[in-house]
Amino acid sequence: MARCSRSALVLVMILATALAAAAGQDDLSRVIRDRGSLPGLTESIQGALAYLEDTQVRNRPGKGPLLCDSSDEGDGCKNQLTLNLPFRENIGLSVPPLLKARNRSGEWASHVHFLPKKLGLKGRDFFSVQDSNLFMTSFIGYPLFLLDESAFREEHRIIAPMLRLAMKNVESFRRGDAYNFWAELPGVRGTVPRTGPFNIPVEMIEKLGGAYLNPKFARFFAILSRGQQVPPPFWIEACLDPKGNPTGADALFNIPNDTDDTSTAVAFQHLYRLRFPNDGVAPDRAALAVFRNFRDLHRDKEDGRDAWKGKNTGAFLTWLKDESRPTFERAEIGVIPLAVNNVDAVVNSNAAFALALTGMRHLPGYRDCLRLIADAIHKQAWPQAGLYYPQFMIFPYAASRAWRDGGAREGEMGEAMDKLLLDLLDIQQGWAKREPKHLGAFPGGEDRSDHLSTALGLTTLLNLGRERAVRLAVADRFDRAVTAAARYLIAVRQDRAPINPSTRARFAAGSGKVAVWDSGLFFSASFWDLGHWRSQAFTVAMALEALTKYAIAYDLDDTPFGSRRLKLVPAVPAR
Repeated sequence: MARCSRSALVLVMILATALAAAAGQDDLSRVIRDRGSLPGLTESIQGALAYLEDTQVRNRPGKGPLLCDSSDEGDGCKNQLTLNLPFRENIGLSVPPLLKARNRSGEWASHVHFLPKKLGLKGRDFFSVQDSNLFMTSFIGYPLFLLDESAFREEHRIIAPMLRLAMKNVESFRRGDAYNFWAELPGVRGTVPRTGPFNIPVEMIEKLGGAYLNPKFARFFAILSRGQQVPPPFWIEACLDPKGNPTGADALFNIPNDTDDTSTAVAFQHLYRLRFPNDGVAPDRAALAVFRNFRDLHRDKEDGRDAWKGKNTGAFLTWLKDESRPTFERAEIGVIPLAVNNVDAVVNSNAAFALALTGMRHLPGYRDCLRLIADAIHKQAWPQAGLYYPQFMIFPYAASRAWRDGGAREGEMGEAMDKLLLDLLDIQQGWAKREPKHLGAFPGGEDRSDHLSTALGLTTLLNLGRERAVRLAVADRFDRAVTAAARYLIAVRQDRAPINPSTRARFAAGSGKVAVWDSGLFFSASFWDLGHWRSQAFTVAMALEALTKYAIAYDLDDTPFGSRRLKLVPAVPAR
């Protein structure tokens, strides 16, 4: 067999194979068949999978782009900064070796955009910095659990190797008794270890902080930060004061472990164990148990941005460190930004998801966490209740994922999901009136693109389910909304040549292209306007989840996450 045709064995997608899991369910089988005939659906799913295979960071032949070739394995990768143009993003631009760009094997890239409202175009800076964090890997790997490649021989599989690399990456973010957004690194201004981004030097931030506090530059920074949420001078001054903080500028990025990343890490471990029971990975329930020590009860401090919740909610706090202790005490476990903890509705949604998924509903704070989620929906506070999430549609996605995929359904959650469904139908309809050319899309809020928000919105509708829509007498609206969102995602998809020849060969039986959507805004610094995290891989992964759940008719029943999967089959029978 020729080399090209042998490589082409690796993937062709036949949506109809999902019918095997639906035998005896006529309505479900019919819907799966009808949806499978939607023009562009197969190509979009296959192209999204090809993109994730093409861009996962791992050791690749030669010196490849920082975007996808491991910096610390083999012969390394190119030393690059990221250039973003109005018509193309994630262009690798070589930089002098003075700045050593790094990544972590198993991850997918995200990029930090500084003051994007002031310095950027459409929410993107012309130059952005590639980052390595746990959140990206755990979220981007998640939809891969919806795909079944059991029809392939071991050597031709691509999803299993991706998940194994991702799992190793996720577990590398453990710090002490839980998990951190960033990996632990050696201290720069002392011997105390810290967390922080690879590609933003502490020395540079230290000099910038000093200039920020210098009266000579006060006018410049006042103009630059006018109308922006940026760090207050007192916090920069406190961090750089050697008397009060021996670790100096290390503290600016040295965040503690957090409820959010710990939840996503342990949930990923749980799903991984179900798929690969012999790999020796187990969900770190001890890390989840730490949450009970950090709850919104009898606190002297309040963040203020979460005032909608009231006091003593009992829900989980974001940072897993005692805010009542001196700010810079025990720097080896991190420094809470601004020295005050907070309650984030998206963080609590992810906590509810992980706790329910792993059978830890008994943990003190779990039911209070669900009440907080329900309150955010009933009070319509959720658009502002994600303190670290300027993406408008991330809360509906996270809350519905906790409900459907995790099984967090106690208390007021059912009524809250009813209201959320009705609200989302209205939001989508309102956006179509405002943007008639974007029929089916959902708004992104701070995100100027609506590609990621539409993927999140479609998944949310599918998670909430058609049965709920029937009960609420909005089944026709629901059907139109779901179909329109899927059509919109397919319509705005862009096809590009893959970076790596291996990807081109593996997907040669299809178009040989990768599918991309605009990078989405999903995360921000504690000070929203200072830094935005965007990621094309994140948008692609969320589109993959949305379109795969659409293809397998996830909204038509209550099957557990991953129990009905989209089956991938070889282009020709394996020999």
